[in-house]
Amino acid sequence: MKVLPTKAITKTRPRASFLVTCFLIFAGLQGCAKEPEQLVFNGATMGTTYLVKIVPGETVVAKNLADHIDDRLKGLDATFSTYQKSSELMNFNQSAINQPVSVSPDMLKVMTIAMQVYQQSDGAFDPTVGPLVNLWGFGPNYTDQVIPQAQDITHHLLSVGLNNLLLNQQAGTATRQSDIQLDLSAIAKGYAVDAVAELLASSGLVNYLVEVGGELRLSGRKANGQRWKIAIEKPSLEQGNVQQAISVEDMAVATSGDYRNYFEKNGKRYSHTIDPRTGYPIDHGLASVTVVSQSAVKADALATAMMVMGPEKALRFTEQNNLAAYLLIKEVDGFKSRASTVFTQDFLGE
Repeated sequence: MKVLPTKAITKTRPRASFLVTCFLIFAGLQGCAKEPEQLVFNGATMGTTYLVKIVPGETVVAKNLADHIDDRLKGLDATFSTYQKSSELMNFNQSAINQPVSVSPDMLKVMTIAMQVYQQSDGAFDPTVGPLVNLWGFGPNYTDQVIPQAQDITHHLLSVGLNNLLLNQQAGTATRQSDIQLDLSAIAKGYAVDAVAELLASSGLVNYLVEVGGELRLSGRKANGQRWKIAIEKPSLEQGNVQQAISVEDMAVATSGDYRNYFEKNGKRYSHTIDPRTGYPIDHGLASVTVVSQSAVKADALATAMMVMGPEKALRFTEQNNLAAYLLIKEVDGFKSRASTVFTQDFLGE
């Protein structure tokens, strides 16, 4: 088969840390050389990696498609990066209080969806929590696993709250109404997945898989005519243990978990997932949440929100909002799985 060259995978900067670590692995994706109809592109973006698999069928694939994908992702990285001081996001975080700022269409879309999920989740999803993540030592500012003082947490909470972001859709502006600092890491990768999927669809492609940092969008079928199959990872310090495999078509999948990124102090475990409403790490048994949705950006944000909520509130949230979600909950004798009604009906065959 004629396979376009793949771009080398190089990690150019640290992975962003914001309430979420994604734990999706692919099942049945080995042996690509045996599927000559499949094209594969990969590379680095947003402090992580991306993977695109395409089954073109009768569709003519542009020779420069790989470059178009890479350019789109580089553009989004320059928009949402928290590590590039000149990124649009970082410039916005330095904008004057109560001064409207013109933002790009991509930025306005992501801010709008973030606000929707913030309101839908009663603040469990809040991309202004970054200062608290840094305070607890899970951001770029290393603190040597020091537990913050209560007064410092209270002080940082004053700078948290997406309700202090004002959006004007008609004018295309965003306004910081207080000194909030946005970190969109828990939604931007999902948006990047959707952006690449839209690029492929606009090229007439129907069968593809797009993955950025563990967030997925799957369309059509694999080269053998079967649905794309992925596996939800079993919570473990070792990667690759499958908890549940599901077949997906024309959907997006995102997983959030906290069982690898944490520290222990005086016999207590402190998760990297910070509840933006209290300023403290989550303290419940929910180990991971997988959400299946129409868009990766929504699945990404919703999975993060439910990790903050905890198992019982998250399950109620899925039923109230008719969401497909799969939860893994840590118990004394191991992990117990719980699934929403929609997920059970659509993916577990029950």
